[in-house]
Amino acid sequence: MKNMLMEVTPKILSQRLKELEQEGLVQRMIDASSIPLKSEYKLTEGGIELIGAIKTVKEWALKWQIDNEECASNDCSACPY
Repeated sequence: MKNMLMEVTPKILSQRLKELEQEGLVQRMIDASSIPLKSEYKLTEGGIELIGAIKTVKEWALKWQIDNEECASNDCSACPY
């Protein structure tokens, strides 16, 4: 997973995970059986529900991005407005 986040510094990642935990979107679990301690995170029920909302917003944004590109072409016949 860390390889997927190469542009994110450990400090920023830690801050964001704490914010998500405070918002109730992720749950932190500490594995005390290893040294150093290992933290793992999992989505809460609210976090899982948020995935659906994000997908819906993404679909909406992609739809309107295409329409806006048509309008940007100065072809007013293609614009729904």
